[in-house]
Formats: sequence, structure tokens, C-alpha cells
Amino acid sequence: MHNLAPVALADGGLPGALRRTVVEWGERSGVRTEFTVTGTAEPLHDEMAATLLRIAQEALANTARHAGASRTGVTLSFMGDEVTLDIRDDGQGFDPLAVPAHTSAGGFGLDGMRARAERVAGSLTVESEPRGGTAVSARVPLVRHDP
Repeated sequence: MHNLAPVALADGGLPGALRRTVVEWGERSGVRTEFTVTGTAEPLHDEMAATLLRIAQEALANTARHAGASRTGVTLSFMGDEVTLDIRDDGQGFDPLAVPAHTSAGGFGLDGMRARAERVAGSLTVESEPRGGTAVSARVPLVRHDP
């Protein structure tokens, strides 16, 4: 499993990797970004950390491609026995029920993010409406890093 973890996780764990991802994405996209960690950060099992990082990367890519957002916020929350990752933007939003399963641009898409979360006993929810921004929330069990 360790070999499946992105290189970005090697230095600073998930909070550090997400912070770097969000900052670099904001610089590339020109969108004002904010990253927050709530609760007491704990070292996560590699597969959990990699899953959340990949979901964040795809959600930010979707924001850059489709949202037309001026602000984006990413929050990583450690809450007892689970970890949540929330990515929200103030972009144009969409009707989540009208999104095709596969994008012509070859992106991973919402279904792919949901499948990633479910593969580690987690879940993914999307809240959006036209002209109302979008919020993607991934929730996974807190499985600590193997020593």
C-alpha cells in the first residue's frame, strides 16, 4: 500500500500535502484560496491520506475547469473516528443530477471521486445549484498510519 501513496505525502503528511496542493493550485488558477485544518491532526494510513489528496486534486481541477470561481476553500477536519475533507467554491454551480457520468475532457469526475471514497469505506457528497457555488465533502474513517 505504501507505494500507492503520492510522493507529496512523504513530507508533512496529509495536512502538509493538502496545504501545498491548495497554494500551488491557487497560484496556477488565479483563484483566491484558503486552507484550514480543524481538530487534532493525526497521521493517517497511507491509503486514507492518498484517497483524500486525490479527491482534493480532482475537485480543484473541476473547479478550475468548470466553476469560474473567484474563491475556493479547502478544510480538513479530524473529528474523533473520522476525517472529512470539504472543498467549496463560489463559482457558477451546477445541477448535480444533470452531470454525465463520464466527461469528454477525460477527467476523473464526481463518480470517480465517489468511488475512491467508497473504496476506503467512506462517502462523498456534492451540494451545488446553478449560480450557487459548489461544495464537495469526502468523509473517511480515521485509520491511523501503520508504525
